[in-house]
Amino acid sequence: MQLSNYLDEHGKSQAGFGAELDPPASQSLVNQWLRGVTRITLAYALEIERKTKGQVTPQDCADMYARPIPERPRSIQVPA
Repeated sequence: MQLSNYLDEHGKSQAGFGAELDPPASQSLVNQWLRGVTRITLAYALEIERKTKGQVTPQDCADMYARPIPERPRSIQVPA
């Protein structure tokens, strides 16, 4: 299950969920995880699995970043 779905289904805020982790994670960090800005470390992935009673696995955390990286725009060449 995706972490965002877990939070929605259980009515948890990013700040509240982060505070329940050991060590606690800030709302900002949880938000960065959900937006794909920052990868979830293995230690946090294991803690998330524990806190969600296995509903969000480390593999689910890793899969959040399996999306392809967008290609950088190529420079435009102007004819001489």
